[in-house]
Amino acid sequence: MPINSQKGVMDSQAEAIIHRNKNGDDEVDGRGGIGIPAMRLAVDHCVARAKEKGIAALPLRHVEHTGRLGAYAERAAHDGCLVIIIGGGGQQNWRQVAPYGGAKALLPTNPFCFGIPGGQQGPVIVDFATSMIAGGWLYAARAAGGKIPFGTIIDREGELSDKPAHYFNGGAILPKGGAMGYGLAVMAELICEAMLGPVTTEVNWFVMAVDTKRYREPHIMMNVAEEFLAELGDCPPAKGVTRVEVPGDRERRHRDENRGRIIALLETTWTAMQEKAKRAAS
Repeated sequence: MPINSQKGVMDSQAEAIIHRNKNGDDEVDGRGGIGIPAMRLAVDHCVARAKEKGIAALPLRHVEHTGRLGAYAERAAHDGCLVIIIGGGGQQNWRQVAPYGGAKALLPTNPFCFGIPGGQQGPVIVDFATSMIAGGWLYAARAAGGKIPFGTIIDREGELSDKPAHYFNGGAILPKGGAMGYGLAVMAELICEAMLGPVTTEVNWFVMAVDTKRYREPHIMMNVAEEFLAELGDCPPAKGVTRVEVPGDRERRHRDENRGRIIALLETTWTAMQEKAKRAAS
């Protein structure tokens, strides 16, 4: 696997490839490169195979950070597929989350993503980590000198905290929803390492796609989905809440409202990015 000579982690020039394993099944090899084009290749190929066979699944290995999973799931759902993406297998190198009832970080943040064709507003996308917060939030909060929501992490003594420094000094993130997030994380580790094999980079990924047209005509499915989703959206909001949203609404609204506009970054984040760019260029 080609690697970056400076850090030994990522090859920015590597291109993902599709190959057949010894059993004749498709796999995607990221070859140690950037995860965004590799995940797009994996999802698009899985969707194409699902269109042929009704259902398809494949692993994605040897790949670095993939970005927001919901973007790939939305592509698949627009193409008429149910898609499931699971990441895991990094527990030896990414010990960030404590098991339910534990006081020591033993698990990664194990992302899951689901996408399915929805109603008139488009696909319904659920994209989440199995931890109370994503690991990147902690780095961002530390860089900005800020705090995080209280009760999302514990310090090295197992006490609840809102200070990023407590996490970086031997603490842990708590599992999302307690036993629920913990159980999903365990499944992700078993699927993506016990089943798929050793992790060579960040995590392994398992991608599955189902052609929904094999079960119901698209216009019927959309009408049923629209009726259900509209009822959710019409639910009276709780005190302090503007409206009840369907998964994916917030991302669509944010995209539409900010299309073509400047992306706001903290000054400390922008400065750090510039410094890293200068070091990389020297």
